[in-house]
Amino acid sequence: MLKVTKLFLFESCIKAMKSSENNDAYTKTLLSKGRQDSYVAGENSVYVIYGRNTVTKKDSHINTVLDFVNFESSLGFKSGYLKTNEKGFVLGNVTYLKKDIPPIDRERCLEIKAENNNVKFVPGSYYECYDSAGNFHALACNQYSVGRPFSEFLAGRIDNISYRVGQFWNLLSWDGTYIGLYYSREEERKMLNDAGITEGFFSVEVGSQKCEYFYSNGRSGTSVLKERYDERYESMFTDTWDWWWLTEYEPGSVFKIGGKDYVLSEDRKLDVPYGVDIYDVQYPPRIKR
Repeated sequence: MLKVTKLFLFESCIKAMKSSENNDAYTKTLLSKGRQDSYVAGENSVYVIYGRNTVTKKDSHINTVLDFVNFESSLGFKSGYLKTNEKGFVLGNVTYLKKDIPPIDRERCLEIKAENNNVKFVPGSYYECYDSAGNFHALACNQYSVGRPFSEFLAGRIDNISYRVGQFWNLLSWDGTYIGLYYSREEERKMLNDAGITEGFFSVEVGSQKCEYFYSNGRSGTSVLKERYDERYESMFTDTWDWWWLTEYEPGSVFKIGGKDYVLSEDRKLDVPYGVDIYDVQYPPRIKR
């Protein structure tokens, strides 16, 4: 991959918008650098043409504009090349009215899909999500968050679906302890399941933020922080100081943990493997006193 500085690409974009001839030249430059299909931005790159299909010369210019607005707006504001107003936005000396700002093409969006129980959102990429009616909504990921594309905001299009889906994954990438305050148990499970996350340990990564969890069917919540799972597992099954709670049960008592039966030994211990859903427990009767 040819490394090009952000400044060079930024200036090239501004020049490209001044004439159709330059637009064609810039499009050829993008295509020659392999940015037309499944390209992930390097640390020095600015624009991303990332999706399922090859970008054509006809739409590459506006896609480049949208990419800059959605992924590099901070650079644009800081340099003064990007300005917003009630009519839309200005990039360089080119004005884009709200009515002329197109939505993100679905063909440029990636699926939200787990690999090895890890959901990863790559900065500089678009993602697709759908509402209950099957309508398409786009998300844009930058270095620290994923959510409604900034270009949609500038176009004045309200999209609560992309906002809520983005917020869900952002919360999980930082700390999902209080995710139940914003999403029902059913919503949480549906979004995890739709992304292909299965029961057990999983992780969510948005840009530079990553957090690990345990997918539980217990009453304590679905997305349990891995560190809390580890603490509970240690206190219940490996820390002899805390085994006192098992003295309330007769040896031979059967505990159903994570859907499987575990028998209490004569020395009142439970041999429960690490990774079992220890929040999904059915206890046997206690010793009568």
